[in-house]
Amino acid sequence: MLVLYEHSTSVCAIKVRLTLLEKGIGYEGRFVDLRRGAQFDPEYRKIHPGAVVPALVHDGHTILESSVIQYYLEDVFPEPSLMPEDPLARYRVRLLMKTIDDPVHPATGLLTHAIAFRKDYRTPEAIAARMARIPDPRRRARQRAVYEEGLGAALAVDAVRDMEAAFARMEETLAHGPWLGGGLYSLSDAAATPYANRMNDLGLFGIWAERYPAVAGWFERIRARPSYAAGIADLVTEDDRDRMAPVEDDAEARVRAILAG
Repeated sequence: MLVLYEHSTSVCAIKVRLTLLEKGIGYEGRFVDLRRGAQFDPEYRKIHPGAVVPALVHDGHTILESSVIQYYLEDVFPEPSLMPEDPLARYRVRLLMKTIDDPVHPATGLLTHAIAFRKDYRTPEAIAARMARIPDPRRRARQRAVYEEGLGAALAVDAVRDMEAAFARMEETLAHGPWLGGGLYSLSDAAATPYANRMNDLGLFGIWAERYPAVAGWFERIRARPSYAAGIADLVTEDDRDRMAPVEDDAEARVRAILAG
């Protein structure tokens, strides 16, 4: 039996959810209410001490870290394969997966908090209460900076540049085929999708669609797949949309200015 502890908009949970859907693997989803802070509840932290989603429980064994979970699912459920056969194509998949883990994931988190989530933490007291619940001191420091300074934080500026480099790498990778695995939809397509989608939710994806036409075409193909509807679009609530709404109207202009600087 497979149980996935997840949230509708968590980029890491989406990576795993898309992998499960593309492989046709049945699972039980258990919603962790991140906005309520359920990831910090003691019972959930017994499952994931890092207080994040996702966590996959398979026949009583807990598997953590979203990319590791993706590789685990490929190993345990090899058909249909989400890894190309060609060694160079496999290399490109693994390299992009590594890039998504770092720096894309932390960059996406910083931009999400700087542009959208900081509206929930407008006072020093609210910020302090949030910080007190985060076990990782580095994560606390990053979030504090963007809550207090928004896109003006040096970390946020670096995050924009990290996203630019990642989309440039995706553009290069797409020279080898319609998918990030070449001719085959791969683990890296599932991994990259929620990050491109998050930039779209924040009103920023159009910036990179202009700069990288192959990425723009890839995202159109992604959104036409049944897994996109089942794993992303159909699960988004009005509350999710409200939470992703930018705090300020000039976020896109400010990101463009960072890239032009």
